[in-house]
Amino acid sequence: MSPRRTANRAEPWAPTALHHCDLDQPMADVPASRPGGAVIVFWSGPVPLGQVELPASELPCDGHRLRALAISAIAPAVAAHLSGSTFRPQAPGAPDPRAPEPPAELDDLLGPDPLRRLRAHLDARVGVDPGAVSVVVCTRDRPDRLARCLDALLASHHRPLELLVVDNAPTSDATARVVADRPEVRYVVELRPGLSIARNRGIAETSGTVVAFTDDDAEVHPDWLWRLAQGFDRPDVGVVTGLVLPAELDEEGQVLFERGVGGFGQGFQSTRFDRDWLYDEGKVWRMGAGASMAIRRSAFAQVGAFDERLGAGAAGCSEDSELWSRVLEHGSTGHYLPEAVVFHHHRSTVDDVRRLSRDYLRGHVAALAVQVRDYRRPPDVRRLAIGLPQHYAGRALRTARGADRKPTLAPEVAGWLAGLRLAPTLLRSRRGWGPAPSQPFLSDNPYGQPWTEGLFYREKMRAIHRVAPPTATQVLEIGGGRSNLTSRLFPDAHVVNLELEQDHAGDAGLATSFVAGDATRLPFADEAFDVVTLFDVLEHIPDDAGAASEAVRVLRPGGSLLLSSPNEQWRFPYHRAYRSACPRDVDVMAEWGHVRRNYDTQTLEALVGWPVSSWATFISPITVVAHDIGFSNLSKRTRRVLGAAVAPITWTGYALHRRHATGTETAWAWRKAG
Repeated sequence: MSPRRTANRAEPWAPTALHHCDLDQPMADVPASRPGGAVIVFWSGPVPLGQVELPASELPCDGHRLRALAISAIAPAVAAHLSGSTFRPQAPGAPDPRAPEPPAELDDLLGPDPLRRLRAHLDARVGVDPGAVSVVVCTRDRPDRLARCLDALLASHHRPLELLVVDNAPTSDATARVVADRPEVRYVVELRPGLSIARNRGIAETSGTVVAFTDDDAEVHPDWLWRLAQGFDRPDVGVVTGLVLPAELDEEGQVLFERGVGGFGQGFQSTRFDRDWLYDEGKVWRMGAGASMAIRRSAFAQVGAFDERLGAGAAGCSEDSELWSRVLEHGSTGHYLPEAVVFHHHRSTVDDVRRLSRDYLRGHVAALAVQVRDYRRPPDVRRLAIGLPQHYAGRALRTARGADRKPTLAPEVAGWLAGLRLAPTLLRSRRGWGPAPSQPFLSDNPYGQPWTEGLFYREKMRAIHRVAPPTATQVLEIGGGRSNLTSRLFPDAHVVNLELEQDHAGDAGLATSFVAGDATRLPFADEAFDVVTLFDVLEHIPDDAGAASEAVRVLRPGGSLLLSSPNEQWRFPYHRAYRSACPRDVDVMAEWGHVRRNYDTQTLEALVGWPVSSWATFISPITVVAHDIGFSNLSKRTRRVLGAAVAPITWTGYALHRRHATGTETAWAWRKAG
């Protein structure tokens, strides 16, 4: 961030003048017009470079002094742009800033006309085509603000692939009428309230390779879409955010939000974020704000959509940063570009900001709880268990001494406590579009005698759950039969079950739809599904290469292929002591319709065409005892008695079995490259 001057202590939230100063034009004087002083944002044409705050006691400010202030304010951003490097953020007070990589060349920084060269450098960046970006605006009963937002988007210098308004749980047709006056904008209604729900509807309704979001109380800069698209300059970039500036500081609430709460701005230097930073610092909100963000569609297939338990209308906020943390956790990077500018209209009254502060803290704590449960990253654990209690204890002491004058302490503490109360509920519930929770899923074992003979199927379900992707909306289940395992795994997804014969169709109450077809000639368009499953199927198909190729063809970039099969450890019976009581291996192969016995990982990787992303084994040398009894030639009564007798041993083996331990069968997962 650029240097800031201390605001007038007598009127900390007083109305403040907001000036935008173009350094390519002559410097004008800044008059003394507001009791809260002035905020001056410095630009070079359409590129923001820094800002200063001047208290009312230092105004008016003439052009000569303003130029001197500008040099100091813009120097860090200009140096970073011209050197082509990005400075990773560091904690306040850290002794030694990280050096930029690569280091700046002195001639680049001191050469002639640096601002012109800076703009030429930024304009030459290549990312994705803005015409491949879908823009989504979610709104609820704010037609006037939406109209202003849409007019700014329609005035952009670059048009998106599509511009969609999601009307979230409306109470009137006012929003529909605003959109109807703008034929370039598409309109959908999402009846379930909640910002994350509305955003997820926007993802599902659009088709761009990148999905960009802004808020209905924001106005985008004409270059916003182009600059966001430029941010996807490397294949590993999953999320891009931009600078959010206040649209005005005319009211006390607006000033309190910007100066007291912190606003949305994250400075004027381009920054990249990765998984190492996530574990080093982990303050994900420093990546930007949801009012100016874009996410690669393949990232949603990899890590899931917005958590519908978080965000406005649910826990309160932080649904955007929680999603970003998942993107970074799974190996993609984030890119903050201050040139992608949005002007945000903050809440106008102090009471509004106090209520907003409570919601923000409640959502922040809820998101931290989810992140701790999912990843147990040290920065998240420290902030939840130590950092926040210390912070509010310190603020309470400073408030008692009169050193902290922000009127948001009480609502923030109330929000913090509300988030803690909400955390246990969040930890027990699941994300929308994700796999079913582990225990309910495993308890839904459709196989007969699930505690004895059918335990092997529970083992299979556990292994599949361990490798399942975090989200699925459109799913193809090849050869699922009557068990509908995929529908049980993804209960919120639209699942298509494909079988050779119509009479193999599963329970219509679980499978969303059924199609009769051949796995080697799938009757679907390219890239039609987020997930394709082949559970215990490929070993039955003579042309396994053709089936694998078809599964890859209909899978979207970033989507997941799930497959289970006997592996190189498989034989029947597994232990020689059971040989006399079990059918021959060749007889079992014929009865089960196998055309091959097993697969190893290398063989499957060759069929699929890329390396496996995760895998888990099942049916261990201990639990296989019950499996072989269940498929033996013994009478049904004898099998049940023996199964019950060995159950303590079998369940002990099941409980102790780890993901990559020895097992006779394996569940594999692949992620299709984006």
